Amino acid sequence: MDKRKQLEEDVDVYLGRAKKAFESAQKKIKEAALHGASELDLSYMELCELPHELFSLKNLKKLVLDDNKITCIPEEITNLKNLSHLSVKGNSLMSLPKNLGKLRKLERLYLGYNTISELPDSICNLQNLKKLNVAGNLLTGLPQNIGKLKSLEKLSLHDNMIKSLPKSIGDFKNLRKLFLDNNSLTSVSAALARIRYLEELVLSGNELKSIPREFSSFKKLHELILDENQLKTLPASLSNCASLRLVCLFGNPVKTIPKELTSKASLTIDRD
Repeated sequence: MDKRKQLEEDVDVYLGRAKKAFESAQKKIKEAALHGASELDLSYMELCELPHELFSLKNLKKLVLDDNKITCIPEEITNLKNLSHLSVKGNSLMSLPKNLGKLRKLERLYLGYNTISELPDSICNLQNLKKLNVAGNLLTGLPQNIGKLKSLEKLSLHDNMIKSLPKSIGDFKNLRKLFLDNNSLTSVSAALARIRYLEELVLSGNELKSIPREFSSFKKLHELILDENQLKTLPASLSNCASLRLVCLFGNPVKTIPKELTSKASLTIDRD
């Protein structure tokens, strides 16, 4: 069999599977419409695109589209006014609709492991959002007003290429967990210390050479994970973090650690 014929057969197989997946999704959507469903799971179906009927499901509160082959989310997604949970993990998304911020009731947004290079500014309008996961994408930065997400409790940004953080990063009012590991940060903003309720901060796998003294202002921070950076020491002022219980430093060229930290009985410094 020549290469051209083999390619034609491969294309036919691909299109056949895509058509079958699309029709299966349409069937599920029709059933959901019939029963006025509030939840719909279309994951693992090898979908390449979303049937337009999906955007007529006005009662939908939870939509799961994980592990398909979806390359874009149409702007019609904002027709789903009651959506509080949207998951599109493990697809081939390159961008997000600019009007995403119109999903005012959204509380959980999972976009991990796609190929997204930029978040739309409108995402900052999701005032009810509690969990945002954009890990494993191609982000190099964040929207300037990301700190406007006043309800956000967990922000997962690991496994990207983020080089710097906007000044508004310190404006989060309810953030508890922030994951920035495996990015391209060479420095970290002192503004992070303004996040009053932050409990867990993960900065491992970057290129950090120092930690801001202002980190001593953290009141609730329990864990500070700094593995695999370029740190040679830590600021002695970290001893003022009353709730700090663990600092991880594995894979850093640490030379000295201030005695204010090593003598603190309630604090574990893990270098191994």
